[in-house]
Amino acid sequence: MKRLLMAGIVLLTTWLGVTTAQAATTSQILSQKNVTPFGKVTGNTKGKLVAFENDGTGLTLATTHQLKSFPKTAWIISKSALIQKANGKNYRYYYVTSTSVKSKKTYSGWVWRGDLKTPTTVNLGAPYVSQQAVKAWMGCESASLLEGLHYKGVLKSTGLVAFMKKLPRSKSNNPNTGFAGSPYKVTPGVFQSIFPKPLAKWGSRYHKVKNISGANLSKLRSQLRLHNPVVVYVTLHFAKAQYGHYFWGTGINNSHVMLLDGYKKGAYHVADPNQGKYWVTAKKFARSYQYKHFAVAIQ
Repeated sequence: MKRLLMAGIVLLTTWLGVTTAQAATTSQILSQKNVTPFGKVTGNTKGKLVAFENDGTGLTLATTHQLKSFPKTAWIISKSALIQKANGKNYRYYYVTSTSVKSKKTYSGWVWRGDLKTPTTVNLGAPYVSQQAVKAWMGCESASLLEGLHYKGVLKSTGLVAFMKKLPRSKSNNPNTGFAGSPYKVTPGVFQSIFPKPLAKWGSRYHKVKNISGANLSKLRSQLRLHNPVVVYVTLHFAKAQYGHYFWGTGINNSHVMLLDGYKKGAYHVADPNQGKYWVTAKKFARSYQYKHFAVAIQ
């Protein structure tokens, strides 16, 4: 009986030993899910991109690229996974895809969350389109949208005049349905603008353009981290709003539209069709944008 008992202990110990050895050399996925895409940049150049591989005995994290090859790369995160490694500790991994308008080639893979960071400064450097040069005194919405499309490499050979020939017009002079009035001259009594919904619909003919009106400043910065410039509705010179009443509702008579393409601590960067490209203080921009929270992202 003692021999049988001892044999059983040896077998159990051996079995436990094998199991422990296997656990010590493999990892496992505890959970994995898709997430709303958001942007980060390379934070630790000693990190690496990996692929999850499973040969039937366990999960291995196979290195595909070293992050030192992507020192300032912006990444779009679309998935999240919780990995338990052989040491018994849990690690959060993100599935990332590189994003760049300068290169059509992209790189993807899983990366440890700690190897990424939220950028403190973004400046997309969107091209400038002047509404003044073609005397489109009221054409800031069209010019801003074209700036964003040019940044994405769309309609790059198309100028503002040719672009505005396709500008959807409102027969009732209601900016909620199309452009009211003329972009080339002041029309008394008409609120000369095109609001986000019809503007986004127009832009969508050429590229992915989305009406994100209602977005707070944090969401605008998130779009920029995804390399998506944003057409924003603010006020001329970021001044205090001057309201007017129209048959369709209340409008801001000194409204102005421009392309938001960057941010840093205490400031935002814009491509303003009326005045050029420049930084504006975060305080001024926030006050002006928050009157309406009107925004259209070129994605």
